Amino acid sequence: MSKFHHWRCMNTVIEHAKLTDVNELLSLYLSVYGEDYPLDIGTKRSVMEEALNHPEENHWYVMRCTDSNQIIVSGIIQIERENLIGKLSGVAVHDEYRKHGLATGFIGHVVNEVLKEKKLVNSIYATARTISHSSQTMLMKNGFIPLGFFPNCRRIKTYETLALLAIFADGVLEKRKVPTVVPESVEPFYSLVEKEITGNDAHFDTAPCLIKRDHQFKDLTCKEGEFEFIFAKNFVEKRFDETFKEDRESVFYPFHRPNLLISNMEEGIEIFAAFSKKDHYCVIITANKSIISLGEKINKMLFAMKEIGIYYVETMVRSDRREPICFLTENNFLPSAVYPAMRFEEGVGQDYILLARTMVPLDFSELSIHKSFKPYLDQYAKQWIDMHLNILRVNS
Repeated sequence: MSKFHHWRCMNTVIEHAKLTDVNELLSLYLSVYGEDYPLDIGTKRSVMEEALNHPEENHWYVMRCTDSNQIIVSGIIQIERENLIGKLSGVAVHDEYRKHGLATGFIGHVVNEVLKEKKLVNSIYATARTISHSSQTMLMKNGFIPLGFFPNCRRIKTYETLALLAIFADGVLEKRKVPTVVPESVEPFYSLVEKEITGNDAHFDTAPCLIKRDHQFKDLTCKEGEFEFIFAKNFVEKRFDETFKEDRESVFYPFHRPNLLISNMEEGIEIFAAFSKKDHYCVIITANKSIISLGEKINKMLFAMKEIGIYYVETMVRSDRREPICFLTENNFLPSAVYPAMRFEEGVGQDYILLARTMVPLDFSELSIHKSFKPYLDQYAKQWIDMHLNILRVNS
């Protein structure tokens, strides 16, 4: 237990949430975030009860005012034991207790307990909203490192960009497999993240991307080579588990399970994805064949995805997988984050690159960000402009 003080409540304590707290927690999240809160944890009773019934995977903490037993702060660290990675989310502070540093102290306590005292994971990541830089700042005050962002990824009142930050256990970053050569399409962004991690200017040797996209006009509406979209969560999960029974690397995408199967019979490819209808957000987790095998058909697939309401697509690629990185960046996926030492193999930490493609116009005009994120946004915007405007051709 840890104690913090506030003028409204002289005695507070941080402890694990209990099943009997669900009603009060539902009220807390509703009062703080209103009806727009996008996470099931905080809005759906069944999901919250399921999480509290599995405390080994869901470390849900609350700060109580011991005078009244009222919950004034809540937050959860979910854990994937297999991959030794944690995710901090759902931090909410009661309106009457805000702007007094309680959230910052709360995060410091719960992260320290999971990461340093119990040593349950190698790293913990969090996403922070960019409508205000306060959530970014309170994470950074607790040792979280800015790693990038998710552009236009969440639909609340508009399409919001989220910042990505992570904190690492002692010695983890020292066990990274730092690449010596990276594809030229991701080197500028990768170098920015490397500088943030190490504190030193960093530049990698680059390898040219030999995969080049044909920019000639293609009719993406033709019936030939159509993609089928199968929305059947249980079926998709069962097929996913059967297809990748012995393959742990291909299915690595922490805290995501597929609920969508995208199939192309001509190519014999099945792509497993996690789709959020509310956010119009889709994560490509993996496929039964290399994504490169799609060739020009990837743009037909992306066109079809937009037609069914998918406006943001992301995927992660291990940093030493140059060909898939080149293929995706040549097809308008841009690097927006790098997660160092995200997955360990035989004691060596592998970096992963987040590649994103947004189908709606970029708008960073209303972002409120900590200065550490500005180089990332500047680089992303530069690459977006280079990709979409500098390829224009004028025929005489």
